[in-house]
Amino acid sequence: MRTVSALPPWLIIAIGFVFFAAISAGCRFALSRVASPERSAELEEYAGKLLSVFGATFAFLVGFAITITWSAVSAGQDAVDLQASSAQQVSWAASAIQDQGGAAEVNGNLRNYLNTVVNKDGPALAAGNFSALPSAETFDTLQNSVHRVASGHGNADPVASGMVSAAASLTAAQSKVTAVAQRSLPTILIALILLSGLLLAATVGMSALTVKRPYLMYAWAFIAAVSVAVVLMIDFPFGSGIGVNLGPLSVAAGSI
Repeated sequence: MRTVSALPPWLIIAIGFVFFAAISAGCRFALSRVASPERSAELEEYAGKLLSVFGATFAFLVGFAITITWSAVSAGQDAVDLQASSAQQVSWAASAIQDQGGAAEVNGNLRNYLNTVVNKDGPALAAGNFSALPSAETFDTLQNSVHRVASGHGNADPVASGMVSAAASLTAAQSKVTAVAQRSLPTILIALILLSGLLLAATVGMSALTVKRPYLMYAWAFIAAVSVAVVLMIDFPFGSGIGVNLGPLSVAAGSI
């Protein structure tokens, strides 16, 4: 499913449109060939009564899925924002300590870490590689430098303790980012969405048995394709579709 979500939005919509339109058109074509005019009218009337039931089910499942996925995207964005603010706090605290050589070391390692997160961690999270992020080594280097510089002052420089606290917040924010990146919709929910869409597509095709130009049938196929595409594009919070923006980290790195 991650492979499908990584496709361009227009391609996901196109695939969904062909899928739903083919089911509706195929069902309509097959029934129009085997059913008599009287039977076709009966099927069309019966399908019209089922449209509201299947349509409501499909809309509920899609809405429920979007609610779940968007909450994950929001949580991921909050974690990235916290990561950026914690990084700025580390930088401010480091710049305020008496050891300016140590401050330069901390800020340099912090800048390197943030650039690595933006340039390398983003693609890794989108690809589902959570176990060994590219920024792990630079993050360890940053944390080691923070504690080494801070411990060199003891209690003589109270600003150093603030730098350590900010570094701890940065660690918590990074852990939250990794945790949120692993969220995705349950497979059963995606299967239910596709199944309800399939049943609704067949019902739409049946409801257009006696219609000469079923434009509304194809319009519905397009709407269903867009709905499913939105779900897939935000299924993975750090995916290439509508997902978490790492821009705050770039801004933080540029301000150090």
